[in-house]
Amino acid sequence: MSSQPDHSHVPVTPQPPMTRDALREAVKRLDLTRIAEFDRELGEAFDRAVQTASTTPMRLFLEKWATVVAIERHPGRFHAMREAERVTGDPQATEEEFQAAQRTIARILREASAETGAAG
Repeated sequence: MSSQPDHSHVPVTPQPPMTRDALREAVKRLDLTRIAEFDRELGEAFDRAVQTASTTPMRLFLEKWATVVAIERHPGRFHAMREAERVTGDPQATEEEFQAAQRTIARILREASAETGAAG
């Protein structure tokens, strides 16, 4: 047993406001490899918003990335999500393991959504 404190539930960065610039900065700090994905999806959301004359694509983009940040800023939550995703994609997983992983994913998404202010 380690005498080191468990910091896996302590966020490594505050939850940013749900704005493009604040979320991009948070993504850059948390996982620089995802910036290209963020930028590509931002462009796609903008194009859909223009094509449909609706702000919904931009709102959905912001909600998605706010949720990504809410998950990734908590190391324990992030690792639990990755493990649950791994189990749901594992053909060797038992039904019980699969169901438990699905419950974990749903719980993490609820927690993250609540943190973003987008839960409703």
